[in-house]
Order: sequence, then structure tokens, then C-alpha cells
Amino acid sequence: MPSIFAVANPKGGSGKTTVSIILAGEFARHGYAVAIIDADPQGSSYQWHASSIARGMKPEGIDLIRAANEAELFAAIENGERYDVVVIDTPGYYGNVLIQSTLRADLVVLPCKVHTFDASQVVRTIRNLEQHAAASALPMSQHRVLFNEYDSLDRNTRPLREVIGYLDAEQVPICSNALYRRVTYRTMTSGHGTLYQMSDGDEPVRKARYNADQVVRELLAASQGTAPDEAAA
Repeated sequence: MPSIFAVANPKGGSGKTTVSIILAGEFARHGYAVAIIDADPQGSSYQWHASSIARGMKPEGIDLIRAANEAELFAAIENGERYDVVVIDTPGYYGNVLIQSTLRADLVVLPCKVHTFDASQVVRTIRNLEQHAAASALPMSQHRVLFNEYDSLDRNTRPLREVIGYLDAEQVPICSNALYRRVTYRTMTSGHGTLYQMSDGDEPVRKARYNADQVVRELLAASQGTAPDEAAA
């Protein structure tokens, strides 16, 4: 069975597709067979994949599977045994597809911007998922909040302290690494393959790769219940 990562946040603009592509790209770089299941009707992951192919930058080692409804999601997961890793880009609203994706995930990644409104939406989502897991007599999947579009100016600011304090009070686990706001990520998702198909002669690309590597190492460790260095070994 593949390792399944569900990237979930019902709030639009949270960066789910960016996180999904980065996860898939990092695993593909290490030689894993990867599938992204695009379960979001907006089809952003699908558009990225198709645009990359059209530019001659086919994401090597990454297949893209559309899942427009719950039945197609189940079929995609059932047929995912030939992959090492499956990343599910969930819909930007709360519904059965998002719920079923997270119930089947080894790790649920919840992208969140440094804002109390976004944080409260994430907590509400987690509580709802916990209720559905209990109703299904299933354990709640491991999950992590990942600060996305993080800016170095956010450090040591009152909004950041308030958001972290709120999530800590709600006993919601937070990644120690964050995805920074980078033009490179926006360029990548507009149809330029993965970070490793972009020129490593550009310093912004190298910085983006390092940032992504640190984030994915931590998420992999969380999915396996190990320390980041152990998961990467």
C-alpha cells in the first residue's frame, strides 16, 4: 500500500495545490513512484500537470489522476497500489470527498496562513474530522498544520504569537518548518514542472528547494512517527 498524504483546508487560497505539488516533487526526486489525485473540482493540480507537459516539462515520476467525485476518489485510491506515494489535493470545501480522503491518509497536511481567521478554520476542520472518524470507529489520522506563504517579517510578531498560542491551546500539532512566500513556487505551479526541473543556477530556486526539502522531511517523519533524520535515512 502507498503512503497517503491528504492536503486539506476547506478555505480557498490556502495553498493546497502548491503543497501537493511540492510533496509529490520531493518524493519523485528520490525515485518514488508518485500519484497526485486531484479531487478538487477547480482542477489546479491537473492544470499544472497538463501545462507542464505542454511546455515540455513533464513531471517525471508523477502521475496525475482526476477524481471528480467520491466514487472516483475510492477507485483512484484502490488503484494506487502501484505507487509508493499518493498525494490527494482535496476540494476547497468541506464535504464527503475531503472527509474520505483524510480518513484514509497516513498524514493530513493542513496549510494555514498566519492569521487567526485561517487558524480558526483549520481547528474547525480538525474537530469535524475527529467527529467523523469517531462515527466511523476509526482513529483520527495523524495531522500537522503547515504555515504557508510564511514571510520572514512574520517572525516574532504578535499575529504569529497569537496564532501559535491559539493552536497550542487547541492541542493542534504545528510543523516547525514553514513554506515561505516565494515567487519560485508561483512560477512552478503555473506549469513549470517540479522544483527540480527549474534551473538550479538561480539562487531563488536553490532556496526554494532547500525550504521544500526541510518541510517534506518533517512531514514524512510525522507520517511515520519518527524523527526527521530517521525518516530521511
